[in-house]
Amino acid sequence: MPKSIPISVRLSDDDVAFLASYEVQGARTPSDKLREILKTARERERGAQDVSSCEDLLRLMVRPGEKKLRQLQRAAGVRSDLVLKLYERLPEMLAELIAAAPGPGGDESELRRFEADLAAELFSLIEEVFDLGLTSPSRTYDPDLMDNRLTPILEIAKILDQRRQSET
Repeated sequence: MPKSIPISVRLSDDDVAFLASYEVQGARTPSDKLREILKTARERERGAQDVSSCEDLLRLMVRPGEKKLRQLQRAAGVRSDLVLKLYERLPEMLAELIAAAPGPGGDESELRRFEADLAAELFSLIEEVFDLGLTSPSRTYDPDLMDNRLTPILEIAKILDQRRQSET
């Protein structure tokens, strides 16, 4: 086991209150919690290097918000597949942006692959969002949300389709 070095820190009342209320599995003392915070920061630093670790880290970061949302949905007796889909898919997409971006020394083929991967993720999400518009009322908190939001997008798609057909 690595050598432990005691350190002393001064914390504000707000920081002490946060540390006391901060919940980490298996960490009870302020020292345990600070070690866990440092471990998380170290993982975040490393996680930016590969997509899978980055996605895990992003999911960990959004989990408290998603958990609160699911509790509120249960209490209110409502559900939004749109919001839940964003909690599911956005960490994947952000992980690609953060960890899969070509770096210095990359070439045009890497840039094209990166763009293609991002486009695949984005258009997959767009298809899933469009699927939510298939039912009426939509599976969102506001039952008219999808109809209201999809109408202008469908108009744009129709114009694009007409333009493509006129070019052929």
